[in-house]
Amino acid sequence: MTQMKLGFWKVDITPPLGTELGGYAGYRPCKGVHDPLHCRAVVLEQEGIRYALVQLELMCVDEALHARIAQAVQPLGIGKECLIVCAIHSHAAPQGSIPGEGPLDPVNNSCIVNKEAFADYMRSVVAAAAHACKEATARLEAFQVRAARGSRPQVGSERHTGAQPGGDLTVLQCRTESGRSLIFYNFPCHPTVLSADNLLVSADCAGGVEEKLGADMAVFLNGAAGDISTRFTRRESSFAECARMRDVTVEAVKTLLSGLSYAAPEPLTGIHTHITLQAKQGFTEEAARMQLEETTARWQQAVQEGADAGTVRILKSYVEGAGVNLEFARTLSGIRQLHLPVTVFRFCGLDFVTIPGELFSTLQPKGVSVIGYANGYYRYLCDENAYEAGYYEALAAIIAQGESEKLMAEIAQKLEQLHVIPEGDFA
Repeated sequence: MTQMKLGFWKVDITPPLGTELGGYAGYRPCKGVHDPLHCRAVVLEQEGIRYALVQLELMCVDEALHARIAQAVQPLGIGKECLIVCAIHSHAAPQGSIPGEGPLDPVNNSCIVNKEAFADYMRSVVAAAAHACKEATARLEAFQVRAARGSRPQVGSERHTGAQPGGDLTVLQCRTESGRSLIFYNFPCHPTVLSADNLLVSADCAGGVEEKLGADMAVFLNGAAGDISTRFTRRESSFAECARMRDVTVEAVKTLLSGLSYAAPEPLTGIHTHITLQAKQGFTEEAARMQLEETTARWQQAVQEGADAGTVRILKSYVEGAGVNLEFARTLSGIRQLHLPVTVFRFCGLDFVTIPGELFSTLQPKGVSVIGYANGYYRYLCDENAYEAGYYEALAAIIAQGESEKLMAEIAQKLEQLHVIPEGDFA
């Protein structure tokens, strides 16, 4: 078998002052920078075919941004179906979307006020991703790898109850012939230590992990984090608390890697597909507007009555969800079906699946690492319980109730196929 080669590089993508931050409702132009944002690119060459994973320290990645980056890296011999672009989901970073483009543009980009300036920033992100991939390709070399899956760091919990959810920490460390070190670490959590009041650019609790690990590059791959956040685990909303949670993550990664030996990498095998789901139906604009008014009234009443900060934040999130629902009813009510891009792959003995949105951890397949916020942004992919309970995430979802379960059933079939196709194939 042809020797596998790997290269990696990172580029600064810190936005200019005034760029709008994503994740929370409202106009939030950044006023400064606490820690810089980066684009990290990893290029793998196998049997003459090149694959790339691009991690952006942004809030999300929509299909339009993925398409732009795919076009930019095509001259490097990287095909669109061989490219994964994912986000860490920091709410102290801009969202990754192209105003005026993409299947969900009216919903995903309705919050952007200065669309021209934001589009300029997105163009710089695309250029940075292409440059990072070019530099990574120029550094392709043989490598060895060690990998493990174990207990995830305790930096998040179920965002409605505070219960500790399932889900693992998956870590892969690659060491190249020249001695460069690359670490991938994957687990589910909203990096939302910092509140909506923060207007300084930051990777939140994912920032600084690379330096603490002592690796040449460390890539955070966020998991099935739709229902997992730092709401109950953070002690305060501060940069000091971000650093504390960063250190918890670093310790968990180091512990998992401790004592592991390096070995030659097993072939990359994968399947890329699109899965069709039904969009949410039945909400008229009038009904959605009434829902927004009702949730707003409950939130305002809690504020007036002096409710605790946690309760107020939860009620405010319902207002935000109802706002998304109204925007969907107003602009995209004619959409009946959504076609979600999904990639399942096996690398170094571990199974992965990319999800274009925020999958609930309750739906994560056992023994499979989910890479969320990847190759598209179809918002929340909730379980049935979230719809029945009327959770914020279900209000903000654009897919119909029960469709997330359908998505995971089809992914399960693809995972079964993954184990019977020849090693090294990528269909």
